[in-house]
Amino acid sequence: MIHHAAFAPSVLLLLALVAAFSCSGEPSTSYVSLGDSLAVGVGASDPRERGYAPLYRDLLEEETGHEVGLIQLGVAGETSGSFVDGPDSQLDRAESALGDNPGAAVTLSLGGNDLLSVAGGTDAERDEALSRYARNLDYVLQTLGNASEPAPRIGVLALYNPAPGSFTDDWTGRLNAEIRRVAEANGASVAAADETFRGREEEYAHQARYPWDIHPTDAGYEALARAFVQAAP
Repeated sequence: MIHHAAFAPSVLLLLALVAAFSCSGEPSTSYVSLGDSLAVGVGASDPRERGYAPLYRDLLEEETGHEVGLIQLGVAGETSGSFVDGPDSQLDRAESALGDNPGAAVTLSLGGNDLLSVAGGTDAERDEALSRYARNLDYVLQTLGNASEPAPRIGVLALYNPAPGSFTDDWTGRLNAEIRRVAEANGASVAAADETFRGREEEYAHQARYPWDIHPTDAGYEALARAFVQAAP
């Protein structure tokens, strides 16, 4: 007679080994990068390696001791309106990614292009752009927060001011006030790029040498990655 109980430990060990091998090489944590050209890493010497998204992924791996899978969904030129509009919007793709990766870390850079779109406009037009942005951001954070269970851990980037001493001081400050207000209302953290870049704009942004380029340098992207780490709860 075969005593099945005698084989139970061996069977359990075999199942454990199969499970271990089937999971080997698979990321144990996921990170979803959302937003505009900053999320993509425009301005870095190698956006795939030196943008804040891959750098933040590396810092998450150091923190957790596990491999982290980066899902890059950012789109250069994205506004808060284009982020939510359309049948294949970035928000739709983000919901799908979070549904497949519950509890993922999320970073969001959004708002700079909203202001740039009304840079030559009137104060009233800028006011309306800020109000529209705040409504869109609130909708985005609510949607992302409900996209998975457990909920994603969302960090929103407060924008740095690449040209201090100009009209951008007031409008960047007002945009960041909206970012902080809406993020707090939705349980998201805020990476304080405005504070990180203050006084170091020439080192952290290209604009001092190339007035048409507001994007970060490699050093600037490293600072943004650290800002997300410092902001995380």
